[in-house]
Amino acid sequence: MLRIAGLFLSVSLFIGSLGFNTLILSKDNSSFLIGLVCLLLGFSYLPWFANPLFVLGVMFLSLKRFWLALAASATSAILATTALFIREAPYNEAGHMASVVGYGPGFYLWLASISVLLFTSLVATFLKTHHLTRPPPLPHGSANDSQA
Repeated sequence: MLRIAGLFLSVSLFIGSLGFNTLILSKDNSSFLIGLVCLLLGFSYLPWFANPLFVLGVMFLSLKRFWLALAASATSAILATTALFIREAPYNEAGHMASVVGYGPGFYLWLASISVLLFTSLVATFLKTHHLTRPPPLPHGSANDSQA
């Protein structure tokens, strides 16, 4: 149940991030930098590669491949945080660059979606590993009970 709720929340946050501004630039209006535009056209930036890994993490978690989901979501989170190092981004169609002065709600929703996927993968991996390493329960009629 936790896995399904985490997947639903993570995918919902990701889809929600597509409709909001991602970067706030120093020049002009950066309203065209919504999440969907960044997803479609941002492949020249390293943080963009967090998106395919996010999708892989969702697929692996859906298929109950917890270690693979954890690896994909952790790598996705590392790549996503490199977006904090972007200093300039294009502010118009001509490709003129402007300084990044802040981050919009789309950026934070995107980071939250990846973080929720990572947390869900961690918990699912821990619960599966903990379940496999627990000793099996003792049978009800143990050898000591029969001697009494």
